[in-house]
Formats: sequence, structure tokens, C-alpha cells
Amino acid sequence: MSAPVVDLVRLGVSELLSNVVKHVPDKNCSLAIYMLGDVLVVSVSDRSSVLPEVRGAPDWDAESGRGLWMLQEMAEAFGSHRMDGFFFKKCVWFRCGLREER
Repeated sequence: MSAPVVDLVRLGVSELLSNVVKHVPDKNCSLAIYMLGDVLVVSVSDRSSVLPEVRGAPDWDAESGRGLWMLQEMAEAFGSHRMDGFFFKKCVWFRCGLREER
């Protein structure tokens, strides 16, 4: 796996988990990292049904709002959805390609 992909995954995992710690009262969550062919998918599910809002470029002096925007800009795809599960209420995810740029 290339260094840029490793850096993106580290940033993304850190951002998604820190958002649970900061914004979700119940800290129970699940981290999943899996490969689909040449794509790596990272997701965090938690017990809040409140979906994150990622708007345009953030106010760089603000206390929050930069991390998910940056992740959305860097990842191949980024999203979130509500879940109907008994335990987890939402999932936030991103994906990145594993192919080396030539």
C-alpha cells in the first residue's frame, strides 16, 4: 500500500473516531476496514442517528468542521447513511483506491 493511501487512512480513521468521541453521547462504535478489489473502504458506525453535515470550504478559524471536509476532498468517495440496526444508528464512510499512480 502506498504512503499516500496509508496517510489518508490514518487521517480518516482518526477523524471519524474523534468525531464519535466529540459529538456522540454513547461512545460505543464500530470501525470496519475492508478491501473491495483495488478499493479500500473505511467505515465507523455509532449510536447517534444525526448525520454529519459537510458543507463548502470551512471557516479555518472555527473549532470544528474542517476534518470531514478535508477527508471528503482527499478521499475517492465519502458519505454517511442512517442504519436500521438495533445497536448502531448511522455509518460514516470513505473509500480510496489502492492502485499505484503511474
